[in-house]
Amino acid sequence: MKKLIIEGGLLLTDMELIFNGQLLHLQRVLVDTGSGSTVVSTDLAESIGIVAEENDMIYRISGVGGSEFVYSKVVDSVKIGDMKAKDLTLEIGAMNYGFDLDGIIGLDLLQQLKAVINIDELTVKANS
Repeated sequence: MKKLIIEGGLLLTDMELIFNGQLLHLQRVLVDTGSGSTVVSTDLAESIGIVAEENDMIYRISGVGGSEFVYSKVVDSVKIGDMKAKDLTLEIGAMNYGFDLDGIIGLDLLQQLKAVINIDELTVKANS
């Protein structure tokens, strides 16, 4: 089980991802059931060697926060509390939405984790 916080009307938590054996801890990650995909900040991703390469497709995603260009990378694993997803495709983008976020947990990751969000208790856990 992982605790969530509500800050400025946003549901936030933290998560860890591993790429080529390198660990990245993301502190301010938006839990967004309305986002189809999981997104990580370009600046933070680059700190562990996740960079756009020549063969990576760049494409536009759109949401309530606006639209931006991203590219995709498969990471070794993503961990939220005791829940873990392996070989997840993340979108990497600038994330200039007007508020400070390290990433967005989208429906793709929530479904893979079989996550159950309890708003009353402010927790997320795997469906047992």
